[in-house]
Amino acid sequence: MSANKLIKGIGVKKELHEDRLLDERESAILNAIVYEYILTGKPVGSRSFVQKYSFSLSPATMRNIMFDLERMNYLMQPHTSSGRVPTDKGYRYYVNSLLDSYHSQEMTIDEKILQKEVQLDKIFESIIKMLSANSNYAGIMLSPKSDFTVVKLIELIQLESSEVLLIAITRTGMILTRKVVLSVRVTQDELSEYSKFLTSELCGYSLHDIRERIFGYLRLDKMSLSNRELALDIAEIAFNETEKSTINIDGIENLLKIPEMVEEKRLNSLLSIIEEKNILKNILERHIDNEGVKILIGEEIDNEKVTGCSLVASSYKIGNTPVGAVGVFGPTRMDYEKVVPLVDYTGKAVTSLLTRMSK
Repeated sequence: MSANKLIKGIGVKKELHEDRLLDERESAILNAIVYEYILTGKPVGSRSFVQKYSFSLSPATMRNIMFDLERMNYLMQPHTSSGRVPTDKGYRYYVNSLLDSYHSQEMTIDEKILQKEVQLDKIFESIIKMLSANSNYAGIMLSPKSDFTVVKLIELIQLESSEVLLIAITRTGMILTRKVVLSVRVTQDELSEYSKFLTSELCGYSLHDIRERIFGYLRLDKMSLSNRELALDIAEIAFNETEKSTINIDGIENLLKIPEMVEEKRLNSLLSIIEEKNILKNILERHIDNEGVKILIGEEIDNEKVTGCSLVASSYKIGNTPVGAVGVFGPTRMDYEKVVPLVDYTGKAVTSLLTRMSK
């Protein structure tokens, strides 16, 4: 959002505050103050602000408007003699204004980086590095739910006389390994035959579909089964244990360069996230089914261990099924104008990539 748009109040969302709406002038001024603070990181004073943004107002009138916005909890004054800074409510109003006039944009992420990788974990590593580098904050990614990955190949390997290793390779490149302990003896030749049978019958189905209906169908089809019950037993035990999503983070060092992120409360939040990655994992999992970009500002994150920070995230899909999420984590003074389209585009790019890979 350019300064001119902010001043003109274009596309500003009206919002109810206590007993009245913000008028057009108040909306434009509030958004310009938030924009200025994101830009500089310094409290915004009335005199310099009027001069910079060419408002046709006296500094005294501007102070009165700022006071009103402070009274309605959009702004706060860190010290009695300082200018104003946005509250979480002020940031939310600004972000809503951005979203009112937001259109999905084509970004300049180099997709060749993704195309040259084969292993899914390497692709994810490239994605979060790109998010971190392009945003100058921390890039995060919640790995896909394995339930919706499509099986491409199954191999059974004898480890000991009573222990078998099942290796399942999916179309997106994920490799699942499971050990199964048997109560009967089986040879590697028999396991090789079982591998061919399982691959032929389960290839092309997701783990979710295999568990929910394919196993049952195959057990009813006696002609297809033909003394291969043990093969299904092994696969059913192996696939009964679902793979949990994991969270990956890159760019923590970017956050340590931001002055407010090394203040005590935010630094404690950062240390908690480094030590307990499940904090961000749980937050993303709560919003994985949301369409579009999800923006959580300050207290909206709703976790007592995370204060003074924001999270911009988007789910990604395989086909029409949400399976994971990508995002950017940083201070509330985040450059939302840059980060929102970046995260939106990345979510769509990952959806396209995984959907192509799974076919």
